[in-house]
Amino acid sequence: MKQTNDKKRKPAKFSIGFTLVELLVVISIIGVLAAVALPNLLGARERARDSKNKNALIQLKNALRLHYNDYQIYPASSGGAILGCGDYATPGTTACATNLETTGTNGTTYMKDLPDSFVYLQTDTGDGYELYSVLENGSDAEIAASATRCGIAVPVANAYYTCE
Repeated sequence: MKQTNDKKRKPAKFSIGFTLVELLVVISIIGVLAAVALPNLLGARERARDSKNKNALIQLKNALRLHYNDYQIYPASSGGAILGCGDYATPGTTACATNLETTGTNGTTYMKDLPDSFVYLQTDTGDGYELYSVLENGSDAEIAASATRCGIAVPVANAYYTCE
């Protein structure tokens, strides 16, 4: 005896895609990850710029030492700028706008491009200087250490110092 089924079987429905709940869960996970990662990425950019500024100060420090070796005095300063450019016979009379060099027959280029933002202060005797740049990351541990190393009693906020 043959059994007949009058009802036709309906094929099972297979869903291709994601449910709304699954999408909401994934979006919320991505949102949480972005909220955690974004501040760290922004902090990394600040630290990178600060590192660039510190390296520029070290290069400028080396250029100032070369100048000292030639003239037995560090360049003069005025308003935080270096006054060591111009005629090699009378260095210290011309402000250094973009580079640290003396001109003339015996002129020397000590540094081709000066850093963008720094403050230079020659000591009264001319045998030393203070050089600093303000950093973006105020929590950098080297800020306080550099001020202590240079003997700065009242340091500028967030300033990284190098001195001689």
